[in-house]
Amino acid sequence: MKKIIFCVAVISLFFTFSISEAKVVDKKNFYRSLSSRLSRNREDYSHLTDYEFANFRMVTTTGIEPGKLYRSSSPVKPLIKRNTIADNASRKAQVRTFINLSDKYSSLQGYKGFSESYYSTQKIICLKLNTKYRSKIFQAGVARAVNFMANNEPPYLVHCDVGKDRSGIFCAIIESLMGASWDEIERDYMISFYNYFGISPGSDEYEFVADNEIRAFLPATLGVKDIRNVNLYAAARRYLLRIGVRIEDINLLEQKLNNNRKKFLFMR
Repeated sequence: MKKIIFCVAVISLFFTFSISEAKVVDKKNFYRSLSSRLSRNREDYSHLTDYEFANFRMVTTTGIEPGKLYRSSSPVKPLIKRNTIADNASRKAQVRTFINLSDKYSSLQGYKGFSESYYSTQKIICLKLNTKYRSKIFQAGVARAVNFMANNEPPYLVHCDVGKDRSGIFCAIIESLMGASWDEIERDYMISFYNYFGISPGSDEYEFVADNEIRAFLPATLGVKDIRNVNLYAAARRYLLRIGVRIEDINLLEQKLNNNRKKFLFMR
């Protein structure tokens, strides 16, 4: 009898392990297939505007005044061949302050066309962040970025290389701080996956990406359990204070993103 129980336990453990491994493999295969769908050719995205092709957009979630905050793929790095479009879009938007989440300062001069770009004439902070959103490196970078934004003038533009992962989470933190709803934050994050991969709301791919990224990453980053039932404003303030941002800089950034900012009760 003991042998039978032992065998059943081993078989059960095997199947549990196999299912777990299958999920990991499926996830890797899915993201591998996404990378193969990313094209550098403008003609492959004829259904998109130039701005959509460059993943350039104004952040319009609740609490942020129009024309104060933008996000995009890199306006300077030619990796995915969208930089000149993003740079021209930044010029038209009169962006004054760039938050570069992916480069070192020493890299900028090496990019072809950098010295002639609009980007090179404005205020820039380079942070070279990783995608480990709970790491000390990422937290320190967010703190520096918020301080830099608070002490420089909008319009701001946030970017990394592609403008969907590091930029997505950073913008989600700022959107939370400014009073956006969870649905708005998720929708803004997922626009990038339409612009690059044609992933539309309501599709299985959309749900898979949202589950594995923004629905998982933002709660873990802010340190909350139920992202749909939390005061995101309070959670974002607590997070920024915890990682070392001065309350004066938080308040100043809020003011710069919305001149008519209402004073919220900060709930500890």
